[in-house]
Amino acid sequence: MSKELKKSLHEHIMTIALSLVVILSAVSGFRFSYPFYYLLLLDIVLVIFFAFLLKRPQLIIFLLTSLLLIDVIVFIKYRSLLVSIVSYIDGFIKWADIYMNYTISPPGFDLLTEKYRFFMIIMTVVIVTLIITLLNIIIRSWFLTLFSGILFFVVQWYNYVDAAYLYMTVYITLCFIDIGIKNYFKKGSAKAPIAVFLIVVIFLSSITSISAQLMPKNFKPVKWETLNNWFYDTFPFTRDWRNGEGTNDDWFGETVFTTFANELGGNVKPNNFLIMEVEADESTYLRGMVYDTYTYSSKSPLIYDNFSNRWENSRQQYMYVESSDKIPPTFSNNVNFEVKTITVIPLKIKSDILFSPWQPHKLSYDFYYEVDNLNLRAKTSHGTGEPYVVTYLKPQIDLNSLRQKGNETLKGEERIRYLSYPATLLPERVKDLAYSITKDKKTLYDKVKAVEEYLRQYPYSLDVPPTPSDRDFVDYFLFDLKKGYCSYYATAMVIMLRTIGIPARYVVGFRMPSAPSSDGKYRITAANAHAWVEVYFDDYGWITFEPTPNYPSLEFPMFLSNNNHLNLENDMELQPDNENKDSHSPVDKLQQSDNTKTTSQEIASSNDNKFNILPFGLILIVTLVTITSLYWWDRKKKINNLDNKFLVIYYYEKIVKYLAKKGLKKLDTETPLEYQKKVLGNGYIGFSEVTRIYNETVYGGKTPSQEEVGYLKEFIKGLKKRSQLHLKRI
Repeated sequence: MSKELKKSLHEHIMTIALSLVVILSAVSGFRFSYPFYYLLLLDIVLVIFFAFLLKRPQLIIFLLTSLLLIDVIVFIKYRSLLVSIVSYIDGFIKWADIYMNYTISPPGFDLLTEKYRFFMIIMTVVIVTLIITLLNIIIRSWFLTLFSGILFFVVQWYNYVDAAYLYMTVYITLCFIDIGIKNYFKKGSAKAPIAVFLIVVIFLSSITSISAQLMPKNFKPVKWETLNNWFYDTFPFTRDWRNGEGTNDDWFGETVFTTFANELGGNVKPNNFLIMEVEADESTYLRGMVYDTYTYSSKSPLIYDNFSNRWENSRQQYMYVESSDKIPPTFSNNVNFEVKTITVIPLKIKSDILFSPWQPHKLSYDFYYEVDNLNLRAKTSHGTGEPYVVTYLKPQIDLNSLRQKGNETLKGEERIRYLSYPATLLPERVKDLAYSITKDKKTLYDKVKAVEEYLRQYPYSLDVPPTPSDRDFVDYFLFDLKKGYCSYYATAMVIMLRTIGIPARYVVGFRMPSAPSSDGKYRITAANAHAWVEVYFDDYGWITFEPTPNYPSLEFPMFLSNNNHLNLENDMELQPDNENKDSHSPVDKLQQSDNTKTTSQEIASSNDNKFNILPFGLILIVTLVTITSLYWWDRKKKINNLDNKFLVIYYYEKIVKYLAKKGLKKLDTETPLEYQKKVLGNGYIGFSEVTRIYNETVYGGKTPSQEEVGYLKEFIKGLKKRSQLHLKRI
């Protein structure tokens, strides 16, 4: 195998590897994936294709012109097909904007994700391979290749793609290896085999990467207030990035309370930092998120018995609601209730989650709510101090009535969700304990209270060790640890109830202080983050229970003031508006038409103007192709009109530049004859004639003939053919 072929082969392999690392990191940020071998195969094909295409600008012009002609033909004869294509692209752009920029999404959005995610993968691979191939094979700039990759990974990491940090380390290591290979061929040294050289480079690069990983990273950065303010004012979207204004030491995000679901167990340090204020006439629970699935996640993909427990949602279907609309009550019409309001003032929390007591009914501005569990979300993160008002319904719960209720009205898929638990992994003794506690209880309520009271006997403690990697969280808490904080008690109660057939769910949010401050406001700190339990009862729906002994148990009955007893049937203000009934129904047809808008606000906008941009797009393409063609033709014309002496100098410099890309750079200290010796040593036999023509023209004062100029042109064509031959062999 010739040296040039080896060089080209390694160049293409490294480009494929670099592209693949970027693609895998991008896909992990999309939260969906495709089989690795699909991505690898597509990566290989596109790198080879772009490497071939980008070296032939004439072919690019031809392809663009052909594409333009095809568009014109399709527009004239098959306009409906073009409309479908443009509609698909239009829908994809709108979907991508929501998917990438919003935490929540409208109903039916998962179906749109299924529709567009393959196209998203294709576009990602195409863009990544095109850029990396251009930088690493065409421009051959190791700096741009390294810098652009690092910039991509840094942006990803700041947007909460944790895997980007690992991929960046791999990418930098590959860049170091690539730089070493390029220098190996550039120096023209063949004393050491390439395999030995690679081993040394890989070893040194790995040492560098591992050292960077082991360096301490928990120190605080130096703050420059003026620069920070300018940066956030100039780039306001970075406020919500990791370590941004919204997530630094002065702000708290969703992790304040969702940690009780995503990272069960371990030592907790309470933090009394003020994050929001609440204006209310009583202390209550502020629901943040409701979870339905208790599952196991691997701490390490290489160790199959190294697990941790967490809470997740098996599905989320959010519905858009305008501020003038209402969430329908989930309890039956014969339950009395009281209408109450609270005002939440976010101070130092960045989250799109809206906090509310059970049961939320109306908000002061537009929002989304999750159909099954009434999780509330805003369109964007709220943390500016702008308050929002929540109107909620507080049912009157009578103990005697509650003792007579079962849970038979919860049916179908929803019942299955709130009875599920990992039966094959959960130790049987957890179920046996739940049964032994409740076997003598006759009513559903008594069974629930029995489990709650049993758990409240365990001592409350924030100083607890992590759950062993081979143990279930609930089993370890009940039979070994026997102490803990809210997430221990709430998780154990939900799972124990589910094992004996009682639907229950896990809730995280904040428990308001028992009394307000002197100004009448309840001040919520990070230490008020809490987890509790909701259990389903016929007629009443979901009812809150408190198994954590550090908080008072909720006792029934809950009486209301005499003048505030209302009946749902007679309360016209709280009846769902029949005229706006559609706004409360799931948007099930989002996936059926490319013309369907992906947000509720966009449904009212017209699709008639969708194709007004098409003529402008065609004009833009024609203009670009024309300008490019004219520039190329004018440049070629000017070259052909040059004097033969200038043509010899022009073609010689072009040959030298082309050889420099092959690793044969002409040094400033080298004479043409010295450079000729180096080039001939690498197999470019005809270069001696090139040097002769150049020397006689520049230093000998001879006027070159047309045949000599033609020889230089043919030599350039020979260099290109030689490159093409190597590429075909690859």
